[in-house]
Amino acid sequence: MENKSSLFLIGFSGSGKSSVGKKLAKVLNYTFIDTDRIIEKKTGKSIDEIITQNGEIEFRKIESNVLSEIDFSKKNIVATGGGLPTIDENLKIMKKEGSIIWLEASVDSIFERLFSSNEIRPLLGSNIKKDKIIKLFNIRLSVYNIAETKIDTNKKELNQIVKEITKIYGQ
Repeated sequence: MENKSSLFLIGFSGSGKSSVGKKLAKVLNYTFIDTDRIIEKKTGKSIDEIITQNGEIEFRKIESNVLSEIDFSKKNIVATGGGLPTIDENLKIMKKEGSIIWLEASVDSIFERLFSSNEIRPLLGSNIKKDKIIKLFNIRLSVYNIAETKIDTNKKELNQIVKEITKIYGQ
């Protein structure tokens, strides 16, 4: 049987992938990997700078390389970028190496979280508009729906979300 030891957290920007991933990795004693942070470390640039200077296509190539270089012999919690699963090759890797969990958040929740965040979300711009979120969310919805597990993150505390995932995937 194949070793499917990693958990991949997918979802829209602001759905809580990094926060949930860090906490979940501690609880399950897994290695936490945030693909966006690895990209920033490798390139010495923010995600926003990479996309602004090199375009989204080049960013997706870097993102795919980072995913393919993960050591899947370890148990990992992988917080992916919001668009990472839109690339077929990335989906194949995730399906082969682990389980995919969609941290689902409503457009209203995403808007509230992103609006109150200081982090720049490159594909949405610095001036967060709900119509931009809706458009990008709808484009990605079919990809997010491929997840084996869907966790509703709306109006839930971090610990509650982690507990739900641990119930399903804990030892």
